[in-house]
Amino acid sequence: MDIYEKIARYYDLTHDSLTDDLGFVLALADVLEPNVLELGCGSGRLLLPIAQHGCQVTGIDSSAAMLSRAHRRVQMASPEVAGCIRLLEADMTSFELAGEEGQFGLVVIPYNTFMHLDADQMLNTLRRVKRYLHPKGRLFIDMINPVSVAQTPNDRLLTLENQLIDPETGDLVLQMASSWLDELTQILNITWIYDSSPAQGGAVSRTLANAQYHYLYPHQVELLLKESGLKMELIAGSYDGSPFTEESERLLVTASVG
Repeated sequence: MDIYEKIARYYDLTHDSLTDDLGFVLALADVLEPNVLELGCGSGRLLLPIAQHGCQVTGIDSSAAMLSRAHRRVQMASPEVAGCIRLLEADMTSFELAGEEGQFGLVVIPYNTFMHLDADQMLNTLRRVKRYLHPKGRLFIDMINPVSVAQTPNDRLLTLENQLIDPETGDLVLQMASSWLDELTQILNITWIYDSSPAQGGAVSRTLANAQYHYLYPHQVELLLKESGLKMELIAGSYDGSPFTEESERLLVTASVG
């Protein structure tokens, strides 16, 4: 089972407040063709703001559970905004959009999504991006700084990350995580545990989910882009556009058709 089939409701609880990346994405959309493709759109956190900004936006995700939540968001939007959004269930490494080659002015692979892929999957995805990216368009990839990932304590200790109230049920949700790092393969392995306590009392339900994040250094990203026929345009370390350094929070990359 895909990890997001297990944790879709919990993902929204922990990520709905994430808005730091939105301004960066909308600024890119402002200067490019207003036709946006988001790969790994999840439950639609970015889709609605992009559509509200005046763009036509296509969201692709392989998780039916996450797309179900995205559809729910779209249904709650105004007809004008909802009419600008298209959702497709597909794999970002192999998706097909008939007759839309070169049509997207901006392709977004949002917050850490690219890191779910191994090297071959990354390359396949980038080749797909090149096929559908407008000749003057841009690709935006948003990842965590690999230097900070490589400094993850390799102790596998269980830590409490969040204590949340589920607005749909009133349940108290504790999010815990245990991590270990494989420095040779550049993979961060994470086990998440979600303990949900019913608001009305009763037994605690537990959900476990395992994930792998493949972290890349800037030169590795540049090599993948080059091999796929794309070229790196910008590397930033923050959503304010500041240069990337080892102390940066993020690794933000924009690329164009080579």
